[in-house]
Amino acid sequence: MLYRFTLILLLALVAPGTMVAAEGDYDWARIGAEARERGQPVALLVTGPDCGYCERLHREFLDNPASGGTLANGAIIREISRDTGGKVTDFDGERIRTRLFLARYEIFATPTLLFLSPEGKLLAPALVGFNGPQAYGELVATRLAHASQNLASGDRPSQAMLASGK
Repeated sequence: MLYRFTLILLLALVAPGTMVAAEGDYDWARIGAEARERGQPVALLVTGPDCGYCERLHREFLDNPASGGTLANGAIIREISRDTGGKVTDFDGERIRTRLFLARYEIFATPTLLFLSPEGKLLAPALVGFNGPQAYGELVATRLAHASQNLASGDRPSQAMLASGK
C-alpha cells in the first residue's frame, strides 16, 4: 500500500518535460526568481563527465517515460556538471566562479540531486548516487515533499537532518 501511494505521489509530482536549461544557462538568480514565482524548490542535479551513474540516472529514470520523466511539475530542475568552468550568476545576482558556487554544497560524488530554496539554501538532504529507478523515485518523492513543505513553511532543515540524509 505504501509503495502504491508513493508511486502515485511520484507520478503526480513528476511529468515529462525538459530536464535542463539551455547549455550555458547558469543564471541562478533568474532560476531562483522563477522558483519563487511558482512557489517551488529548485532541484539542482550535479553530474560529472564520464559518470556512468549519471548516464544511468538519465536513461533509466529522468528520460524514461515509464518512470515518469522529469521533476518538472514539482520543482524547477536544472543540471550542471561539476567540471563546468567559468562563472555563473549566483542566487544573489553576483557573478561567481562555478567551482565556488558548487563548493558550498560539498558535492563529493555524482550524480547529486540538491533541493534548494529560491535563495540557494538546502531544503532537504542531498540525494547522492543512483540505485535504480524504483528506489530513486521513492527517494526523490520523499525529498521533494520535504523540500516543498520546508519552502512553504519557511522552515529550513537542521544541520543534523541534512547530515543524516533522511
